[in-house]
Amino acid sequence: DIEMRAEEILEANKLPFMIGGEHLVSLGAIRAVAKRYPDLHILHFDAHTDLRDEYLGTHLTHAGVIRRAWDIVGDGRIWQLGIRSGLREEFQWAKEHTHLHKFDLKAMPQAMAALRGKPVYFTIDLDVMDPSVFPGTGTPEYGGVSFKELMEAAIAGCGLNIVGCDIVELSPGLDQSGASTAAALKILREMLLKLEEPFIKGPQLV
Repeated sequence: DIEMRAEEILEANKLPFMIGGEHLVSLGAIRAVAKRYPDLHILHFDAHTDLRDEYLGTHLTHAGVIRRAWDIVGDGRIWQLGIRSGLREEFQWAKEHTHLHKFDLKAMPQAMAALRGKPVYFTIDLDVMDPSVFPGTGTPEYGGVSFKELMEAAIAGCGLNIVGCDIVELSPGLDQSGASTAAALKILREMLLKLEEPFIKGPQLV
């Protein structure tokens, strides 16, 4: 269903920006965007590698969404930043197949230089933020980035040739204060404002 909806958005010359859900929801949108842009690259912010080939007996899970994206785009086209949790096997696999940078977003200038001019799907798992500032997520992992670090990197990333994007893994019920929801909405707003710049005379945002 997500793939079909993303295809409808693309066919209408609009930019698919998906929000919400656990990270597996990104896969449908990535499939749709990759059909239109065969040279698709992926920029991925997350606390977790998401590179498991199988988890809990299935190949389709939030723990393996980037592995399934790799099935689509192949080697050297996925940049992973902020990663601080994963199996040893995932980190070893990433050395051969993705550009994985641990713990923070300091590799963003390097990623930007490599992705400039290429069609990019930008996926942000909000648990890349430290749970001290973003507790409203299903799999919190301490040692994350600050809100300001994520906001600045997200805005920078939206200066690339973004052809699809999402922000995922907000779970409002896990943060009764509403602070996590407010953080997610602020990131969403700033990304939309940045994405609008090159699309003023082109595709409309949805």
